[in-house]
Amino acid sequence: MANQNCLSLTVNAGFHDRDGCPVIANLDHPGIHEYAKREVILTDTENGEVIPAQCYKSDDKKSTTLAWILNDLPAEASRTYSLSEGDINTDTGVELEYGTETIDVTLNGRPFTTFRYGNSQFRPYFFPVLGPDGREVTRGETSDISKDHVHHRSLYVAYGEVNDVDLWGEGSNCGKVVHQGFTQKHGGAVVSRIYAENNWETKEGKVLMKDTQHFRIYNLSEASAIVDLDLSFIASEGDVHFGDTKEGGIMCIRVHPSMNASDGGKIENAFGGINEAETWGKRANWCDYSGIVDGTPVGIAVYDHIVNPRYPTYWHVRNYGLMGSNIFGSGTFERDKSKDGSYTLKEGDEMHFRFRVLIHAGDATEGKVAQKYHDFINPPTVEIS
Repeated sequence: MANQNCLSLTVNAGFHDRDGCPVIANLDHPGIHEYAKREVILTDTENGEVIPAQCYKSDDKKSTTLAWILNDLPAEASRTYSLSEGDINTDTGVELEYGTETIDVTLNGRPFTTFRYGNSQFRPYFFPVLGPDGREVTRGETSDISKDHVHHRSLYVAYGEVNDVDLWGEGSNCGKVVHQGFTQKHGGAVVSRIYAENNWETKEGKVLMKDTQHFRIYNLSEASAIVDLDLSFIASEGDVHFGDTKEGGIMCIRVHPSMNASDGGKIENAFGGINEAETWGKRANWCDYSGIVDGTPVGIAVYDHIVNPRYPTYWHVRNYGLMGSNIFGSGTFERDKSKDGSYTLKEGDEMHFRFRVLIHAGDATEGKVAQKYHDFINPPTVEIS
């Protein structure tokens, strides 16, 4: 039950239809801070519909984050809610179950993914990743991984030349991204937060740099799913040189084998490029991979945010099922050494990225990938009173 002390807030759609749109509002208002870490609800003041919401302290430790999923709000429309303490018992939200070096993520009780961070492996990664009808949209150790590119493990962060060390492959001379710990591990009615810290190391264990990988997974219907990543590279041990190579996917996906463009699937980028010939080594705001898994048309897109370095990114995307963003490989992709994309991150400096992974039904058109890109870079605005 809701209490009688409530705040009023209005969300404005802007110029785009909003449906299945995560709203993450960092609010600094005297009335909202008391709701942090409480069970909260939003009530539509026009029709009385009640929806789950979530409040927690923002990463800046100064404001309070209010999160909910916005559905069925047309472009240029607005909706007013009252925020109050309460809960909705019909949904379980995003739940985390902790195992030995794994975190299982469920959405309203159904399996969605597992985060695997054991230090015996070459890097942390998510597998499986499930889409519509519970279909696997990525490839991992259970699906023909022995056939090619063992190191393409589902959904992960990696790069091929870091101070001349290969942190992309899984050979005997390759380095590792080694999990150090979590700063946050929280589920919730609307969003879960898995915030991990890692060392990028040589095969001998010498630390080259550190990173933080802040993942947020949202409570959407089975027809779609969203994973956000805020990623920071940190030159903690000295200068860090990222070489110009195609072997990298700062945000990387290896799709389920039946989705491969070489087997009837499809790659599409933000400019309408289709399959490897028109997308590999090309720059684009987003890239999408779709196909049919066990009779169900599914797709997965990666969004590059406008705040990212060298936006829009180049894409290392292949007909055999790989899709990854790569801002350092311009000379290799364009086959022009004068366009060398290598970069040195100076000691003590940081490089920040924001990515969104959208899992959807059908291809990029059916999944409204272009439209939903604006949920990421031009989100709805929130006013509180």
